[in-house]
Amino acid sequence: MEGRPAAIHLQRVIAGRRARFLVNSGALLISTAGSVIVHAAAPSDAAAAPAYYPLIAFSIFVLGLSLVKLGLVADRFPRTARVGVAIARALQRYVFGLGW
Repeated sequence: MEGRPAAIHLQRVIAGRRARFLVNSGALLISTAGSVIVHAAAPSDAAAAPAYYPLIAFSIFVLGLSLVKLGLVADRFPRTARVGVAIARALQRYVFGLGW
């Protein structure tokens, strides 16, 4: 019985870190969507943005918004939060090339 409060405390600490990671990853994706929109809207003679850039920006924005919302309720839905963390880690590794 003595080890049980420590295990509960550890689960709460992990849940807090997981929620913070989800919110930070979501904010990163939302700002990435903003930069894609700015790049697509900027008039440039050398590089014209393809027509599918707004769709990509909207998809990235929705994914980021979903991660932020999931981060706010991560303590209520731990399994869903684990899936969100896995998706956020995979996207960060793909975007930043941090390796697998």
